[in-house]
Amino acid sequence: MRILVTGAAGGLGRAFVNGVPSHHDVVALSHEELDVGDHHSVTAAVAAIGPDLIVNAAAFTAVDTNEADPARAFRDNAQGPQSLALAARRAGAVLLHISTDYVFDGEKGAPYDETDRPRPLSVYGRSKLAGERFVREALPEHVIVRTGYVFGGGGDFLSRQVARLAAGEEVSGLEDRTGSPTYVVDLAERLIPLVLSGRPGTYHLAGPEPVSWFEVLQRCARIGSFHGPVSPQRAVDLDLAAPRPRDSGLVSVFVENLSIPALPPLDDALARMLAR
Repeated sequence: MRILVTGAAGGLGRAFVNGVPSHHDVVALSHEELDVGDHHSVTAAVAAIGPDLIVNAAAFTAVDTNEADPARAFRDNAQGPQSLALAARRAGAVLLHISTDYVFDGEKGAPYDETDRPRPLSVYGRSKLAGERFVREALPEHVIVRTGYVFGGGGDFLSRQVARLAAGEEVSGLEDRTGSPTYVVDLAERLIPLVLSGRPGTYHLAGPEPVSWFEVLQRCARIGSFHGPVSPQRAVDLDLAAPRPRDSGLVSVFVENLSIPALPPLDDALARMLAR
């Protein structure tokens, strides 16, 4: 299978490319090599490459910056996926598009499954939801994967905080916002099997334990025997530009029926990340 990966320089893009079995032909393009928000560049690139599968890991993910620059947010997170879906349709390709738990408002009181109605709170969440809708409308052969609290890619929140923790520095994490921490390697490994299941649609792929970043950091300190202090934060005290869902944990009512392995427990994922 010939696979085009967009956003290949990001944490998920790198993890996916590094884990693709060698019998697949992968073309990995960073943002500098292909700006998915540029419709004409996307059209030309997909036509030239002729992929069977496009994995879109490109996004404008700076949640607070999205609030200040909604034009870029909707260009990159909504119209970019639309351009990829239209180009995939012309090429006869499947599009796997990565979305987010931030399409939900966090007020359900339990993890969200694929049948729950989205209600985003932020520009980032609204732009990602618009991207989902564009993909569904443009291309029947699509797989949308919602995930959240992705870690282990190197530039993400947890990776940065763990580096400080290992150096004996104090770290902080929100204690009043909860999601489903997801190890990027585990997520990446399940993308091709999900496509090969032959069932288009929207799926939740996320870690099995909804917890706060504060608790995740506490677990990292314990597992890694780090001695840097871990302090709790509250969202109201940080004056964040974008509202965050109070509890955006994810669960799937579909994935377990597709013979795709469940994501491992959080402590197992953290131990493997720290071992790297």
